[in-house]
Amino acid sequence: AGLPERYATIFVQKTIDKLDTETICKEHDITASNLWVIIHRARVQLMDCLNSKWFKKA
Repeated sequence: AGLPERYATIFVQKTIDKLDTETICKEHDITASNLWVIIHRARVQLMDCLNSKWFKKA
């Protein structure tokens, strides 16, 4: 829920729905390079969320 909507949509399409890069790029009018930047940023934000909310050190 903490991801920007566009990042979340693209992340789900690529990693869960397994859509190919070309399809996602056409749908969102982005380049393949931009797609991978968005995927990377989404992963970083998700990892930060997991680290701060799930893996807190006591």
